[in-house]
Amino acid sequence: MKQKSNLLKTLGTMLLFVLFAIQANAQNITVTGTVTDNLGPVIGASIQVEGTSNGCITDIDGNYNLPNVPANATLVFSYIGYQSQKVAVAGKTKIDVKLSEDSQLLQEVVVVGYGVQRKSDLTGAVASVKAAEVMKNTPTATVTDALQGRLAGVSVANGGDPSQASTIRVRGINSVSGDTGPLVVIDGFIGGNLKNINPSDIQSIEVLKDASATAVYGSRGANGVILVTTKTPKTDKTTVEFNAFVNVKTVLKKPDMLNAGEFADLANQFKKEYYTKPEQQGALYSPEQVAAFKNGQAGFNYIDHIFNEPALAQNYDLSISGKNGKTSYLASLRYENTEGIIKESVYKQYNWRLKLDTEIKKWVNVGLNLWGDYSETAGPRMTQYNGLLLSAINYAPTVEPKNDKGEYNNKFAINGNPAYNPMGHIDNINTANKRLNNHIQGYVNFNILDGLTFRSQVGITFANRLRNAAHNEDSYNYFANSYTEANASSDWDFSFLNTNTLNYTKEFNRNHRINATAVFEQQHSNDYTHTSTARYLAFADKLGFNGLEYADQALASSNREKASLMSGLLRVNYVLMDRYMLTASIRADGSSRLADKWDYFPSVALAWNVKQESFMQDVDWMDQFNIRLGYGAVGNQAVEIYRIYSQMEAVKNSDGTTSYVLGRPAARDLKWERNIQINAGVDFSFLNGRLTTSIDYYNKLSKDILLEVAQPYHTGWPSLLKNAGEIRNTGIEVTLGATPVSGRDWNWRSDLTLSHNNGKYERIPTLDKKQSMGDKFEKKIFKMIEGEKLGTFWGYTYEGVWKTADVNAIAKDNQGKPILDKKGKEQTNGTLYKVVAGQAKYKDVNGDGVYNESDQDIIGCGQPIFNWGWNNTVSYKNFDLSLFIVGFHGFDIYNATHQSRFGSLPGCTTDLVTPNPEFLNRWTPENENTDIPGFVQVGAGDIREAISTRFVENGSFVKVKSITLGYNLPESICKNIHINAFRLYASVQNPFHFSGYSGLDPEAALGTALTQGADWGVYPNGRNFLFGINLSF
Repeated sequence: MKQKSNLLKTLGTMLLFVLFAIQANAQNITVTGTVTDNLGPVIGASIQVEGTSNGCITDIDGNYNLPNVPANATLVFSYIGYQSQKVAVAGKTKIDVKLSEDSQLLQEVVVVGYGVQRKSDLTGAVASVKAAEVMKNTPTATVTDALQGRLAGVSVANGGDPSQASTIRVRGINSVSGDTGPLVVIDGFIGGNLKNINPSDIQSIEVLKDASATAVYGSRGANGVILVTTKTPKTDKTTVEFNAFVNVKTVLKKPDMLNAGEFADLANQFKKEYYTKPEQQGALYSPEQVAAFKNGQAGFNYIDHIFNEPALAQNYDLSISGKNGKTSYLASLRYENTEGIIKESVYKQYNWRLKLDTEIKKWVNVGLNLWGDYSETAGPRMTQYNGLLLSAINYAPTVEPKNDKGEYNNKFAINGNPAYNPMGHIDNINTANKRLNNHIQGYVNFNILDGLTFRSQVGITFANRLRNAAHNEDSYNYFANSYTEANASSDWDFSFLNTNTLNYTKEFNRNHRINATAVFEQQHSNDYTHTSTARYLAFADKLGFNGLEYADQALASSNREKASLMSGLLRVNYVLMDRYMLTASIRADGSSRLADKWDYFPSVALAWNVKQESFMQDVDWMDQFNIRLGYGAVGNQAVEIYRIYSQMEAVKNSDGTTSYVLGRPAARDLKWERNIQINAGVDFSFLNGRLTTSIDYYNKLSKDILLEVAQPYHTGWPSLLKNAGEIRNTGIEVTLGATPVSGRDWNWRSDLTLSHNNGKYERIPTLDKKQSMGDKFEKKIFKMIEGEKLGTFWGYTYEGVWKTADVNAIAKDNQGKPILDKKGKEQTNGTLYKVVAGQAKYKDVNGDGVYNESDQDIIGCGQPIFNWGWNNTVSYKNFDLSLFIVGFHGFDIYNATHQSRFGSLPGCTTDLVTPNPEFLNRWTPENENTDIPGFVQVGAGDIREAISTRFVENGSFVKVKSITLGYNLPESICKNIHINAFRLYASVQNPFHFSGYSGLDPEAALGTALTQGADWGVYPNGRNFLFGINLSF
């Protein structure tokens, strides 16, 4: 009966659609006419019956012929760069229309710091995108994922970890110690995180790139500024929107691995080749064991078991918006649940927003914006030191995770040394990482006089974070430290922002237009952290972090940090005769973080609208020709709070008492990092906006960079924080937009962004003009070198494997002369370098017979020279198809993951042999034509953990980011079923990429700004299959 009922419902629905179609085709006529503008006929203008897909375009003479038009219909006439017109048919068969240029396009405003400006009046480098268009082409739960490649000069690198935000950089890297990425401003309120915003709430995103635009944010604008504007309803109608998608994730690529049988054979061969004593050369695995491994009766594939395939992600958001009289409102809720492609990695988030704007009087408006988010994250240990991916890729597949007693097999298969089993990272996760952010923001706006307004706004942010973890007897923590442990850490953060803006905007006549702004701003933050740690737990599994008192040892610490910033700003934008533009500003910032608290940041920019000149009036095919030139200075005060004071640390003594020591010295002379930038740009528009181009060149010098400068040993400190370095970024940005096809049924829009940036260290204040950078592990790869690029790799040159003939050959220097021993006799390479045949060989640059720092040099660079993004959207009637491709070129990747597979990576403990298929082509006396070292007991001259060219690869790649197909229900059907719009779509993201890189994902290696280009067991991106709907009623 149920199936019968469903069938009747389906037939009934189909019958209704047929009736609608019959009604739509009744009493139809044919309408003809001509479409013109001030200059004559308009070719390719669109004429469409409103609410239907029935339409046509004008021919070369501007004429059209449109059949099947209902006598009571309304025709919509449109063309790019002109105002659309609606004309009631009223039974007429001939309708002529004259289109007018769309002056709103000329007066279109964009959001700039502390206000808006006409787009035509811009003098700085500002990139803008409409969030709805971006999310339509690349649906995603995080707007940053969709921004990649869409804004010239803005680099976005995405990783696979669902809990981590994308890395965003605007025009390169400007700092070493204080680099924090671009400043995010949401609805005029400074501070925020794009990952924590509901993408469906966003109306537009502007990125301020050059210093003439970012200087209004002074000390916080050094790394660029991202301005986010949320939606404000304009129509007196309540609209409900529901958006949802399901994302099925699969693994894009897995590393090549030996199976258990192949590894067993390799392990047996290793013992024969590596050991010299017969009693040590016996087989590790018997023939019966090898046979069991090969037929699948034994063994374990760790790589297959750490990946989560498929992983699922869900995203749902609901919003209600509208306007009732003089009050507009927006209320939204969102839920996201995203699994990563590595097991047990998950990210959950809830978003909410209530936005109210109302006009109390004609001269006063007020608004309130309440929004926030709550998130939970969890995941396995993905670190550089014995992290999950590095462990799983190197663990013997012949070893089961647990023995017959249910205990983890925490030993290497060959040497028997302790080694934590990779599956323990997956099975023993007991963490609770939670974050709650609430924002209360309000404003009052007074219209004092014609063109003169005063706005005062206050924003308060409450942020709470809870981080709990429990480590039982099976955990990695217990394996490494031999005690159970639980941690509970909570943060209570409060921040206050008050911005007062006085703005005067006046157009005196067509020749004079002014927009002047004065700002006074103050910000204060108060952050408190409390951490408790308990060790030797009595009930590690049952209570964990819920009962820290049930332990033999307890530790506690707390910390409070307060910071304040006070600022003043003056800015003026003047336009003369709609063609000559001037913008100038000066900002003063005073920060509690620095000893020299106040600094000033000026900017000036000029623009010339050449198209408005009389000699360009007859150039009909060109719509816009702007030339821009700007100069500005910004700062960076993102230094650790209280860094200008020395630090006292509490140290627990063995008898339980506490001693106090100097943790670090004061950096009393710290001052602002300062960025000075020059920008030159041109903007073109042709053929009524169907072809647009913007080109920018910039030269940016970052001075007084904060560096931990290496110190001589006698000072007692390894380094001191100083304003000591300089970085220069130069680059070119190109944005191209085209509408090749604009017709009745077919439309095609294509946008291309091209970005080139070259970042170099101009000054490194050490004796040799070099200094390591990065943390404990990255500093082994990266060096800051005066005159060289950021992200430079430093190491040895790999020359393959020592062959028997090379080892026995007479050692010679770079001039070909024999290198004599202490007795004045000739010696072989084997004797001089203390090597044997089959071990790794490196270049002795100076030919002195010793491997040391003198033999190291630049071996690569992780900074891309060039990146681009290309988006194409094609629509046919109610269908649309978009293709988005990105590319990063001219950079290297140091494949530390690859190095770990040979047991030679710093910080990664491996067995004597790993399940690496490359070992099948290793050196042996019978196979000397290879660059893979053999199973030999290396001589004393071996550089076991050498960073070298052996693991440097070309990281360039082209990646298809998304292919999205959508269908929009026709407007006529939507009206009949009383909804505004309904859209179905399917999207595949990261379906494939083109690259010579052998690792899992070249893009993931770009995720860390200062040390980009190092793949040290990074979390790779997956392939996504999305299916979603957009409903509005």
